[in-house]
Amino acid sequence: MRSFWRGLALAAWIGAGFAQVALLKEPFLPLEDYAPPPPPSRTPLGTPSPAYWQNRADYQMEITLDPATHHLRGLARLTYTHNGPFPLCYLWLAIEPEYFSLRSYGHLSRNFLWENFQRDTRRAEASRLELYARQLANYQRTHFQLLEVALEEGVSVRPLPYRLEETALEVSLPRCLEKGQQVTLRLAWSFFLNDASVEGRGGYLMTDKGPIYQVAQYYPRPLLLNDIRGWEKMPYYGPSEFATEFGDFDVTIRLPRGYTVVATGRLQNPESVLSPTQLARWRKINADSTTFLISEKEAPARVGSDTLSWHFRAEGVRDFAFAASAQYIWEARYTQVPGAPGPTLLQSLYIPDVAPLWRHLALAAAEHTLHSYSQYTFPFPYPSMAVTYGAVFGMEYPMIVFCGRQTLEKGGRYAEAARHNFISLVIHEVGHNFFPMIVCSDERRWMWLDEGLNTYLENLTKAAFEPLIREKEAPLERLRISQYLKSGQSQPILIHPHAIREMGANAYLKVALGLEALRTYILDPARMDTAFARYARTWAFKHPEPWDFFRMISGAVVQELGWFWRGWFLDTQPVDIAIDTAAVEKVKVDKRTRALLLEEDRLAIERYLSWLAADTAPRAFYVDRHPYLVDSFVKANRQKYLATLAERKAAFTEAQKAARKCLEQDEVYEVRVRFRNGGGLVWPLWVKLTLEGGASALYYFPAEAWAKENRLFLRVFYTREPVVRVEVDPWGLSLDTNPQNNGYSLQRGN
Repeated sequence: MRSFWRGLALAAWIGAGFAQVALLKEPFLPLEDYAPPPPPSRTPLGTPSPAYWQNRADYQMEITLDPATHHLRGLARLTYTHNGPFPLCYLWLAIEPEYFSLRSYGHLSRNFLWENFQRDTRRAEASRLELYARQLANYQRTHFQLLEVALEEGVSVRPLPYRLEETALEVSLPRCLEKGQQVTLRLAWSFFLNDASVEGRGGYLMTDKGPIYQVAQYYPRPLLLNDIRGWEKMPYYGPSEFATEFGDFDVTIRLPRGYTVVATGRLQNPESVLSPTQLARWRKINADSTTFLISEKEAPARVGSDTLSWHFRAEGVRDFAFAASAQYIWEARYTQVPGAPGPTLLQSLYIPDVAPLWRHLALAAAEHTLHSYSQYTFPFPYPSMAVTYGAVFGMEYPMIVFCGRQTLEKGGRYAEAARHNFISLVIHEVGHNFFPMIVCSDERRWMWLDEGLNTYLENLTKAAFEPLIREKEAPLERLRISQYLKSGQSQPILIHPHAIREMGANAYLKVALGLEALRTYILDPARMDTAFARYARTWAFKHPEPWDFFRMISGAVVQELGWFWRGWFLDTQPVDIAIDTAAVEKVKVDKRTRALLLEEDRLAIERYLSWLAADTAPRAFYVDRHPYLVDSFVKANRQKYLATLAERKAAFTEAQKAARKCLEQDEVYEVRVRFRNGGGLVWPLWVKLTLEGGASALYYFPAEAWAKENRLFLRVFYTREPVVRVEVDPWGLSLDTNPQNNGYSLQRGN
């Protein structure tokens, strides 16, 4: 705990006079009592102020890729616009291929206590020595060369002084840019792409039918000039991703004839790169059915000796990536997201080896993601979305995602887990187009602000795709987080990405499940969804910080959430609410007092019935509207879901009967229950009382119940029947790390 506060320099953020001990003893400090004050570019509401600004980077690029050698050569014309209120005399550009170097910080800072080589798809077949050697081979073959750094002014081109340091390039400008001024750079470079099955977020997968390319992080691009911290010059370490500016891209990609290329943006010259048959199919793409631009029988294509230039344009994006192969099956159709400026072209490109899994399913998962995320945030603004197969397991870029490494059994069979993992992967990567491709947080510094928020929406989206996909994985995720918090080795969420030991638990699941608890256990879906959408729409195409997120969510509800942000995101204490003691006895009161005492009991019984009723309402799933997706797994899970629904309805009917009978009783029982906070993190309580006649009552107590004493909480209940059992969090939604002490059975006193 102490090292965490020291590591984040919170003392400097919140003032030297604020004692750390106060944070430990007072969990209910409002957010503004410990958060850093909003900078001039932000308001106290977490929104951009009139002083907010951000810069812009527009590109024209020509990329040539030689499959014989995997050599990439690029020429770019970068127009950089400075909007900051100060002179800017130099630019910093990211040169991320330099990560693949024996001298890079990313390589030299690797701690082999935590190195498991999980990016290498062949790790099960090799020793640690062999895996490490494969990575070193990648590093030694990259050979990045910067061929030209020059200033363009009209028809004049003249070299500019520069220096290359780690994974960044500093370019000195001939004159300082004032607010609103532009500079145009001419950049040329080359390097060899790497085997992406070994390591990296882009490169090639070599098969017996030729290479499959997924290309990213391949061109010099301006680092984010943050309106709070200045240049984001943190070197690229590998785990921490990107911090970039928005702009428009006009890109041509040259490859041998026979290669199919898909990229960020829309294809501008289909008549020049598609065969007559493919072009006719391209023009017939619609929203009613899938069009196979290249069918399984037509893959792989014959590769010619000449080359073709594929031309793409993209507006308002923060990056540009592409995929290419002569082996691709190419599937496409349109979808219309409500409120979007126009239809979105959905594309999936994959190889015959994985066709039984990918066929139709990749497009379906992508379409469902765009519609679902748009409901929780803003209408998807881009005209295209492509899902591509290759060596990269999962990575996102504007309008294109890399989803690879699937292997099928003989005959193209796959297990239910493989199907669900693939759906999850596509939803997650496509969902990243909202966070951080549009809500453009600084991934270099705050991994959780895109990964965690995206995983939160991914889970909501999966739950509506097909029956039981989310129900089967949620308990495992809660168990993982429980074990992570109980281990004593957990880390704060607000920690440097390079220092995170368990990324999946820390930056993904703890954030996602915490926000899920905020939505279902602490607030309610209506309030949380409103607050989350407000944050997303406010910061679309801008650069939010963590405190902006905290302030905007807090500002949208009439509830102080300072305890939650600090307890869940800044601290490492677990949730462990126990029932210490419970006792019940009959009391004698007059008729008027009885009515007053039992009103809470009546409301709690009705609350329990309302909760059960919500669970009996049948849900609609994406697959219900698309019967071609219904396979044996979906059929089996649908039957299980319907059977569970029937059981819930029967239980609800019995609960109604028991409740009616209970509400006719005219006795009064006093129940005294003492709750203990064993984990340290204050948390709301949902308490279920089971009565002797079978009825149940559900009570809610906010986290502030622990305000006077954050370790013990005593509550007295008055009921119509004796209580036989008390439970905290009866549905297991609180993320309690020790649910064994959440129940207490009791006998009636004399």
